Amino acid sequence: MIALGGYGPAPPSARLTAVPSKVCVLLAYHFDPMLWPTLGSAVFIGAIGLYLWRRRGDTRGALPLALVAFLLVLWCLGAAGEAAAVDPALKRPWFLFRDALTVPSAVLALWFALVYAGLERWLTRPVVALLAGVTVAHVGLDAVAGGRLAWSNVWWNGEQVQGVRTLLGLGSAGVVVALFIGSTAVFLLLFARSPAHRVPVALILTGQVAMRLLYPLVAFEIAYVPNIVSGVVSFDAAALMYAVALLRFRLFDLVPVARETILARMPDGLLVLDGQGRIADLNEAALRLLGRDRCSMLGQPAALALAASPDLARCVLDADTAGEAAYESSDGTRTCQVSSTPLADWQGRPMGRLVLLHDITALRRVEAQLVAQERALAAAGERERLARELHDGLAQDLWLAKLKATRLTAQPGLSAEARALCDEVTAAVDAGMAEAREAVATMRAPDATNGSLRALLARSLEDFEDRFGLSVEFDCGTDLPALPSRAEAETLRIVGEALTNVRRHADATLVRVRGVLDGGHLVLEVRDNGRGFDPGSVGAGRFGLAGMRERAAGIGARLEIESAPAKGTRVRLVVPIDAGPLAAAVPLATAPLEAAPA
Repeated sequence: MIALGGYGPAPPSARLTAVPSKVCVLLAYHFDPMLWPTLGSAVFIGAIGLYLWRRRGDTRGALPLALVAFLLVLWCLGAAGEAAAVDPALKRPWFLFRDALTVPSAVLALWFALVYAGLERWLTRPVVALLAGVTVAHVGLDAVAGGRLAWSNVWWNGEQVQGVRTLLGLGSAGVVVALFIGSTAVFLLLFARSPAHRVPVALILTGQVAMRLLYPLVAFEIAYVPNIVSGVVSFDAAALMYAVALLRFRLFDLVPVARETILARMPDGLLVLDGQGRIADLNEAALRLLGRDRCSMLGQPAALALAASPDLARCVLDADTAGEAAYESSDGTRTCQVSSTPLADWQGRPMGRLVLLHDITALRRVEAQLVAQERALAAAGERERLARELHDGLAQDLWLAKLKATRLTAQPGLSAEARALCDEVTAAVDAGMAEAREAVATMRAPDATNGSLRALLARSLEDFEDRFGLSVEFDCGTDLPALPSRAEAETLRIVGEALTNVRRHADATLVRVRGVLDGGHLVLEVRDNGRGFDPGSVGAGRFGLAGMRERAAGIGARLEIESAPAKGTRVRLVVPIDAGPLAAAVPLATAPLEAAPA
């Protein structure tokens, strides 16, 4: 038995003196078969540590577990140095170095367990201070006075370095065991509470047990196991379990994948701003709303990235209040409601902000449609009022004037000239009454509840034929499709305006109205055999045709007018069967006010 470091029970003759020079130190190391497993373990565990280190920024628990892996790499390198040392005096520093890493590794393992289980709240400042103090104290025991505070005796028995712990050393070993029990309890709690975590947690527990099972046996001298062999085997077994959990069961991907899925599928845009107002991350909805690509946004200050939309940039950068901003995107003007939530670390220190972009473009469009509908309803009510006044006022006055003209004509002794003048007055009054009735019919909305579009057209044409004595032919082989309410009302008014123009200006004797389906459109034609006109010569004062075109455009329809002198006129209206949400939402009484005379 050779005592290491000049103290212990070994006889004075067996004690070794200090190494005289650097050359002697180099010559004191040689190849040992234990180098292969220790260095191989260092490479294997180091690869896992690098994988975890790369994911430390976006995955909970990756940082402490990566640090555990790096400490185990240092432990393996220390074991390799101890195995390769020829001089027993050089083995002692490596032995103390490995022992100094045990408590930091156990503390980091507990940190990882708490973070992975979502119990970061347990890492309060007093707890963190206590763990840091225990770690510093343990490292100090191995570093100060050649490790004499932790070890009463350290010697080389010909196979490995052994030692006897002091009371402080036994306390450090007990701390390692307590930390191991604590992290194991956390994983057992997670195993019981979360079925989704059970397979990776079972692998973690297997690795924990493999890594720590032999430690108390060796630390408390319950069983004799070469510590380098036990360490390398247990670390490799634990690393293998973690590798399976990481790569096969995606240990760290469960929560991030769920979060990424939620962020990717949510309709609202999310911007993550760091403490300097730079865009640290954003989801697909934000890219779609802003019409930008990810590369042009990440890492950029929000004020610069959103410079083209000043209102939006102002709302995003305003951390205190929510706001609403309209901006131009690749698919037109959009309106977003912007709200902000501060982000803080586990100690409550501000880290940045989470900005939510809620697209309210459709809502604002619907609100605009509702405003237009209210205005149209008000206009419809005004038309109805005017129609009643015409019917109750002007029409009654004209009827009274006609009655008096008729009574005057029947007076005896009336001259032929006066009688002819009375007949002219009567005819003028009849024409005025017809105009008044037509104006009332025009201003009052057609009642679509009284039948289909085909029935409404047929009734309107029969009434026109009876009132004005023109021959009307209606050709509609099949039933016409139902149109949205506004589209149907405007269609009936356009046909009525076309018939009015025929009566007033065409001097026709026959009118043909034809309705057919052409794909997704309803086509209505009004053709007469009248004198026709030159459409190009219609002046600006002819408001009838302009009003018909405006009505057609309002429901997304197309109006075509073909005419020539002495060849009659054809009015062709092409109405899409699906006339759009606004046309469907507005009632029949919401058409424009007047049908101006042509």
